[in-house]
Amino acid sequence: MADLERRSKQSPRARLTEFSEWFKGNDNNPSFNNRYSTMFSTPAIFRSGTSFQKSKFELEVGDNANYLNFYADNINLPSKQVTTGQITNIGSSFNYATSSTFSQINITFTMPRSHKTRMIFERWINLMSSDANQMTDYYENYVCPNLFIFKWERGGGAKITLPPEIKNFLKKLGVKISDVERYRDDQLVGVYDIRNAFPFNIGSMTLSNDTASILKMDVGFYYERYRFFGQDKFDNLGSSYLATGEVGLTADLSLDRFNS
Repeated sequence: MADLERRSKQSPRARLTEFSEWFKGNDNNPSFNNRYSTMFSTPAIFRSGTSFQKSKFELEVGDNANYLNFYADNINLPSKQVTTGQITNIGSSFNYATSSTFSQINITFTMPRSHKTRMIFERWINLMSSDANQMTDYYENYVCPNLFIFKWERGGGAKITLPPEIKNFLKKLGVKISDVERYRDDQLVGVYDIRNAFPFNIGSMTLSNDTASILKMDVGFYYERYRFFGQDKFDNLGSSYLATGEVGLTADLSLDRFNS
């Protein structure tokens, strides 16, 4: 009984009023699963002057980037698991950490009329390991150095500003400009940096004479490792989080530049 009373003084409360007040903070709101974006860096085999004299498969720019971002309908984020060993002495055994492993990731893409998304991954796998000569390219040539998955949340970003012509148009409609410009853009809260990714599976697609529906394609990816970075006010990286040869985060992964 004495132990219970001692521990009760340290136990957290779960009062509804405290929860309601804490919940109102922007950073404490629940996260939504429909605010995200993706960006692939181009593998070496897709660059001009390698497999192609003039490549049509640069993944960071133009329609290719939009196909892989706007049409990424579903993304299974990577999971992480700790592998363990076991020690058994006298009494209870206990486990200890030995390493960490990662799951594959899968992305479901909506297929455009041009079927360019299918072309991208067909050419990627064919150049990576062709079934015509049974030869495989060098690892560093076919991997995507960085596959970024950006996680956004509603509001909290930069204030939405309207160009003068839009303001004039809204004024004619009797809309108060102050009511519109009080809204904020989405806020970037985290980024998954998938290192050295490559597709290992293009899922089957079903064609049917039944009721028309959107054609989708699943693609599975293997990767070497991943890193998750959050906002500086919450995140604190340890030296063990960096891969061999890294000295710190690059400016390209700074979240603040997306929210300013």
